[in-house]
Amino acid sequence: MTMLTADAVIARAREATSYSGECDASLREGLEVTLAAFAAAPMTAEAKASVSETIVNDLIMRFRIEDFLSRNPEIEEQEIKGPLLVTSVPRSGTTATLAMLGLDPRFRYTRDWELREPLPPPVFGEEDRDPRAIAARERSAMMDQSIHLYDPDGPEEDLVAIAGYDMRQFHARYPMRQEYLDWYIADDFRSVYRLHERLLKLLQWRRPPNFWLLKAPPHLLRFEAFAERYPDSRIIMTHREPTKTIPSIASMYDMLYNMVCEPGTVDKAWIGRRCLEFWSRGMQIAMRARDKLGEDRFLDVYNRDLVADPIGTFEQLYDQLGFKIDAKLRVRLEDYHQRNAKGAHGTHSYSLEEYGLSEKKINEAFSEYRDRFGI
Repeated sequence: MTMLTADAVIARAREATSYSGECDASLREGLEVTLAAFAAAPMTAEAKASVSETIVNDLIMRFRIEDFLSRNPEIEEQEIKGPLLVTSVPRSGTTATLAMLGLDPRFRYTRDWELREPLPPPVFGEEDRDPRAIAARERSAMMDQSIHLYDPDGPEEDLVAIAGYDMRQFHARYPMRQEYLDWYIADDFRSVYRLHERLLKLLQWRRPPNFWLLKAPPHLLRFEAFAERYPDSRIIMTHREPTKTIPSIASMYDMLYNMVCEPGTVDKAWIGRRCLEFWSRGMQIAMRARDKLGEDRFLDVYNRDLVADPIGTFEQLYDQLGFKIDAKLRVRLEDYHQRNAKGAHGTHSYSLEEYGLSEKKINEAFSEYRDRFGI
């Protein structure tokens, strides 16, 4: 299948929205690079057709957001508190850390349904009957929770949708070519965070509070740009042995690629090599940024501690944040831990060898990280 051109995508998005505003050079660059990467990816014709529609719909949503904000300028006059960001290499405990923090009512977090359909903005007190939320709950009832926990009313990764509206999505579900990953890593991401701030203001406009709790692994590569946009932010890094995280990521990507690729076009060794190279490179970028920004902005949560003593781990984390865990939050944390203990949602089986990996190879790639954080 031939992918749509950038001009065709822009034309369709304008026709769908009647938007006559600017499609700036940064947005167009992201669109062109993304389309070229998908054109080269070893995906089925059906998958490429689906991706093409997703890209068109993302640009339609971007134009609708721009139009809505232009007609409601008071939205951008709001303030954002924080944010508190949870990030690291995937499969290192980011989801559990985010979910447990999300039990604290002081935080406002991004939910999947409002990220994918932010217009009209959600309204406090009306979400139980919001059709977007109802549809998300119905979808969640049919999902396999053994690989990734999904709560339609709980916190979800903010960059999954927001980066797509700026045509700078990581696209982890697809076997993106190396040229795309190199471009993605090199991009300064400032345009994404400009849009990110505006969209958070849109989402909190009629649905407080404004103390944002965020999470997405790709933020790991963007600490300096994130801190520039949000100077009062704090960043929680989660930590787990890379020999556990990397094959787990590879297994997850393998499952996703099998849904969109022709059989035999993407081998397991390539997936393992890609995961190791990308995320070890990302961790190097994160460590250099952490050196520049200073340790006072960062907090560390070790997955081994979170599993062994979740309440004690959170008490320590809250002390560092200057917060207290009250009786109600303690009950919520204990309940979450009991409901989501290891194995509660099935098992996720994989091995190093099937993805061409070894403990030696992974430990060498992450040697500085392991030494620095005692992994």
